Amino acid sequence: MSLSPSPEAVQPPATRWQRYARALRHPQYRRYFLAQVPLVIGSWIHSIALGWLMWELSASPWLLGILAVCDLGPTFVLGPVAGTIIDRTDPRRVLLVTQISFIVLVTLLAVLTLTGAITIPIMIGLTLALGITAAFDSPARQALVGELVPADDLRNAIALNSMLFNVARLIGPAIGGTIVALFGEGWCFVIKALAYLPAFFVLLSLRLPKRDSAERENFFSQMRAGFDFVRHHAEAGRILILVGTCSFISVPYFSFLPALADAMLGADASAAGILMSITGVGAVLAAIALTIFDDLKLMRVWPVWSSLLLGLAQIGIGLSGALWLTALLALPMGFAILSQNLASNTLLQHFAPPGFRGRIMAMYSMMMLGTVPLGSLLAGALGDRFGMPVTFIGGGVLCVAVTLILAIPRRHVPSPSSDIESRVSQS
Repeated sequence: MSLSPSPEAVQPPATRWQRYARALRHPQYRRYFLAQVPLVIGSWIHSIALGWLMWELSASPWLLGILAVCDLGPTFVLGPVAGTIIDRTDPRRVLLVTQISFIVLVTLLAVLTLTGAITIPIMIGLTLALGITAAFDSPARQALVGELVPADDLRNAIALNSMLFNVARLIGPAIGGTIVALFGEGWCFVIKALAYLPAFFVLLSLRLPKRDSAERENFFSQMRAGFDFVRHHAEAGRILILVGTCSFISVPYFSFLPALADAMLGADASAAGILMSITGVGAVLAAIALTIFDDLKLMRVWPVWSSLLLGLAQIGIGLSGALWLTALLALPMGFAILSQNLASNTLLQHFAPPGFRGRIMAMYSMMMLGTVPLGSLLAGALGDRFGMPVTFIGGGVLCVAVTLILAIPRRHVPSPSSDIESRVSQS
């Protein structure tokens, strides 16, 4: 009697690849994912053009910082309101409104730029309006993914989204820089406005499960319930603190790459581009790793270890005076940032009870994006006062210290069970 291997024992490469991208087997998520491709690339093109335009108009680093505050600051301020609105309606409706708002605002920015009518106050005002819209758009996008795939495939869908974002980061800035050099910033904004159209039409076609028509709570009580859940769920609270710490600490690297290349390494602008590209490669590797190794138990250790790696890499960059060593550290820097954010996003969506995902994802966006303007202002002030090497080292030490404190084992970590949800809803 001959023994033949079971189907599970021998899997062809195609089958294994399908497992790594299994979220794409769901038609609605697949359409949504493909529509994000031009949108994400367009976002990086827009970002490069916006910074160049402000620099051409002002030649002021301070105004570049103000632009960053207008872009990301509303995410921190409006996060609780945005998350509650998403949970009270549904993410698809919120995204339809944000897409229309984005199209109108970016088109206006393109027209004013192409006609030469753009001014610094108008640019700041439009960026603030875009930032307010993004405060609702970002958590709604993350909450929508949880409704397009079943729970078993959610981790894979989040990893695929992050991989797309970081692959776009490798090519988007280069495309944007080329378009700015050849045709001007206005055409970058035209491309971004057009990039919203596929996502808008896909959103119109989505059919989501109907929500329970239970009696709706008071708006502010519902908002408070989101904070109560995080307070009662110790692991979710620690994850959010780590996300905020890492985003706040990593600001000097991303916001001050020109200063890093020039003042710390004695290199030219091309070195900053090389470092950003290497960081992007590290981020893509992290997305691939978490796509393959997406077991939930294994993923729960990623936020702590990734935060520790980030702090150590930043200390090393602060101590390094050589381009080759800084480039070597840029790879784990990118890997640590993306793996920390991706694992944290996945775990928070897993922990969030039904009806809480919008609020929890809004808090995640607050910690990941909303802390960036504050970190930029503080890093700039410390860099002017003490120098960028000290700023890098100090930030890395703070990141390591916070991580080690939060990694101390607790006697009891509550699980995402119904008793926590009921306790929150009654508070």
